[in-house]
Amino acid sequence: MTSIRLGRIAVTCAFVLVAHAPPVRAFSTGITGRSGKPGTVICNACHGGGTAPVVHFEGPIDVAAGTIATFRFVVQSQSPSQTFAGFNVADSGGQLGVIPGQGEQLLGSELTHTAPKPNDSTGATVFDFTWQAPTAPGPYTLFGAGNSVNFNRSTSGDRAAAATFLISVAADSSPTPTPTATPTPPPVSACAGDCDGDDSVTINEVISGVNIALGGTALSACPAFDTNADGEVTIDELLVAVNNALNGCLP
Repeated sequence: MTSIRLGRIAVTCAFVLVAHAPPVRAFSTGITGRSGKPGTVICNACHGGGTAPVVHFEGPIDVAAGTIATFRFVVQSQSPSQTFAGFNVADSGGQLGVIPGQGEQLLGSELTHTAPKPNDSTGATVFDFTWQAPTAPGPYTLFGAGNSVNFNRSTSGDRAAAATFLISVAADSSPTPTPTATPTPPPVSACAGDCDGDDSVTINEVISGVNIALGGTALSACPAFDTNADGEVTIDELLVAVNNALNGCLP
């Protein structure tokens, strides 16, 4: 009987300790649903007695569809005793992302802190994060709330404030690269030395053939001189071209 009584006492004590534990511990590692997005509340539902901070977003107001941009949520303390802050950010569309080293985490589709983050020398707590715009153009909104706390491990002496940030997402205007047309080489004439395919050989074309034979001009300038397709112009091929220039090209 004594052991049963002791067991009941232990269970009762444990229940009392849990029931009276400071509620701040439950949310010190982050909470969602407190961004101020329509349908949600901010942390003043459970924190109070402190001075409300000034909170705001920083980042681009115009983002191309599907691209990733960097934003900042700032919690500016208005009380010297409120030296830490937490936050919760949600969006109306797109994808929020974590930046390493910011003391933040992605829970579901929302961002929140991993632990109360201390203010900097200006009294501000800053959380940088990313947001990927949706592929559909249009207006989108970031919703954020910051809770400025005194870190006394209770909900007293704290206060939260909320802000929104409107982003215009535009269709991707990057021009589609225009394929470069491959130049079509002139047809190779059946008449040796006929560079332009007009079924005749001129003195200028003969001179061009001589320069190709001497190596001063590329064969691509007049492939018609290379009658045996061996990649070079020989004396015999030049003589055929000269004969064509004198007597005309044979059918």
